[in-house]
Amino acid sequence: MFMDLNLLGFSNVLPSLFILVKSSPLITSVANICLLIGMLYVYLERYQKVKSKFTTTLVLFSLLFLIQNIIFSVYLIYYPPVTIEAAALPLIFLGLEFAALALLLMITRE
Repeated sequence: MFMDLNLLGFSNVLPSLFILVKSSPLITSVANICLLIGMLYVYLERYQKVKSKFTTTLVLFSLLFLIQNIIFSVYLIYYPPVTIEAAALPLIFLGLEFAALALLLMITRE
């Protein structure tokens, strides 16, 4: 199998793909941080206008998730996953969190 890849000129694809997969939890965590900064901006604007308990809770919700993702990103920088299997579980959780935050931001912006 690897000989076929070498003959076709794809010998550098597999190592690059492994590096991408192993760094994907960090990439997803940074994407979550970007979404949370956007949500925090929207919620802070609404808090300045409304100043209700609900908007205060939304600001705190965004801040807590932002802190969690920053801590997780720093952890992934210092202790990156060594194998693809070690990267799979954080990627699943961060990917689901990204989808949920993207939906929440989409609904919030409307």
